[in-house]
Amino acid sequence: MVIHNPLHPGEIVKEALIDGAGLNVTDAAKKLGISRTALSRLLNCHSGISPEMALRLSKLLNTSIEMWINIQAQYDTWQISQLSKKIKVKPLDKVAQLFRPR
Repeated sequence: MVIHNPLHPGEIVKEALIDGAGLNVTDAAKKLGISRTALSRLLNCHSGISPEMALRLSKLLNTSIEMWINIQAQYDTWQISQLSKKIKVKPLDKVAQLFRPR
């Protein structure tokens, strides 16, 4: 299920680490084992959550990797769905039948 206009994952990370845990960017980056720049890019919505970042967040915040991957996937899915009408691709009917639910 895709929600409408989901938050960028960086906003959720900022809420957890900066607002919730009271860390500053430098300290949060150190705890994650990444550069301050890398964390700043995520918090400012200039990058997303990679599988490696999902692992780091899951370890730091005692959550699952899948939770962070799903947050990123929901955001990405919503973003690309906004372009759906602009992308013109004609389906391969013969092959498309293989992927239809029975």
